[in-house]
Amino acid sequence: MGSEKVEAIVNAKLPLTDEGQRLWTIVFNSERIAAVIPQNDFVRPESKSVWDAKGCPVLPGFIDAHMHPISMGLKKLRLDLSQVRSLHQLLQVVQDTVSRVPRSLSHFLIGYDWDESLFEDEQRYPTRWDLDKVAPDFPVALRRIDGHLWVVNTKALQIMNLPEDHPFAFKTQGQLNGLIADEAIRFLQPFVEPTLDEKCEALRIASQIALEHGVTTMADLFADLEVYENAVKSGDLMTRFVCCVPTATAQQLKAPLNWSIDKERCEAKFVKLFLDGSIGAHTAAMREPYADMPSEPGRLILRDRTAEGLMLELNDMGWSLAIHAIGDLAIDQAIEAFRFVRMEGKRFLRHRLEHIEVLRPEHIGWMRRLCLVASMQPNFVIRWQQKGGLYEVRLGWERAKQMNPFASVLKANVPLAFGSDGMPFGPIYGIVGALMHPEPNERLSLHQALLAYTQGAAFACRIENQVGTIAPGKLADIVVLSHLPDEQVFADEWQSVQVVATFVSGEPKFLQDE
Repeated sequence: MGSEKVEAIVNAKLPLTDEGQRLWTIVFNSERIAAVIPQNDFVRPESKSVWDAKGCPVLPGFIDAHMHPISMGLKKLRLDLSQVRSLHQLLQVVQDTVSRVPRSLSHFLIGYDWDESLFEDEQRYPTRWDLDKVAPDFPVALRRIDGHLWVVNTKALQIMNLPEDHPFAFKTQGQLNGLIADEAIRFLQPFVEPTLDEKCEALRIASQIALEHGVTTMADLFADLEVYENAVKSGDLMTRFVCCVPTATAQQLKAPLNWSIDKERCEAKFVKLFLDGSIGAHTAAMREPYADMPSEPGRLILRDRTAEGLMLELNDMGWSLAIHAIGDLAIDQAIEAFRFVRMEGKRFLRHRLEHIEVLRPEHIGWMRRLCLVASMQPNFVIRWQQKGGLYEVRLGWERAKQMNPFASVLKANVPLAFGSDGMPFGPIYGIVGALMHPEPNERLSLHQALLAYTQGAAFACRIENQVGTIAPGKLADIVVLSHLPDEQVFADEWQSVQVVATFVSGEPKFLQDE
């Protein structure tokens, strides 16, 4: 069938509509869904180009409500460290790569997505002294998987001009150890920033990966609008994007409506603000110190009054806010700032809190009262929140097991959206985390988890009138899965679930057999 438009999908089970008990036909009219009718009532005209789902479960296209697609694509263009499983292996990869690079070149060796919590020899951060052993004469910069921590070697430090007393430049026995976080990363940024051509290619790669996972919309939580302008001009937007821009971009544009290049494929709707860092980097702002670093409670990035003033300004300009707050102290700050905005603002828009992993009951109550959306990452639960995982190491089990309280959020009628943050990417893997929370009372049903990756994510992105459900009038963004294991065995059998087809605007953009 290639990529020609389809006029109908027949023999489809709709697990989010009737629990998949009957077969249905989804009729398209151009790019939208015209009707959803029982299969027995569908009379196929001779001219109809139909696609047979053969009884497979058919869902609205998945929506990843929190992603960094360009970073995901760049992993394919730069040194991908996501599969490294020891410090020794990490250093060996760096040494092997450096040995193949001409010494006359002065650009940095850049690697992405190491995760020390998966190291089987020493579960610690690499340092500049480690990197110096294998790359003494070549600048090296390696990004931790969360993006909030980099490690650089001595050669890179000499080039960066980083102040020794910077609060986010870490030290060992009074000396910079090569680990830099959050605000200190700006000193490294000029040397690791990809070119526009690299970013455009990375976006193209990310779009293809998304389609293979059944994802038809991604929210880019720190979007470079120039990349999207180029992608629209070149016809490379294979999926939809909701752009969340940095503060400086929002202030330059003044209002969201001042940037629109393809309203149905790509819009700038949100502004991203960081209030803290990450648990993996020890920079998420906590009420109590880290268990494995008792002198460190993490750090707030903005002062209270600064956060309040900035959020008020952006809200009144018409921007919805996506506020990064992981630790409970950062969530405290976010809630207080939103209360201020609601009291002082000209209006109060639909805003989101991102990650909110160390979420307390009082936070959930305020989120309900302030009509805030919970944008959360269930894949983190599987990767780091299980017994013996990174979160237990960082916070101790009592705090760790209470993180990411998905069920409590839903019970309080707080809108819940799921995204991956690319760690790792993929809704099916994320759903496992929602079903396997270490606290049984915080586990979701399979139905609830699927809704958070479709209808809930659409609401969080303010595109619920266009996508997120299979209904007449909605855009024909569809994913067909091979099967859906029962909820009781999903965690054991999820790897057998395959994406059979992904449709965007009624056009098959990914077919498993092609």
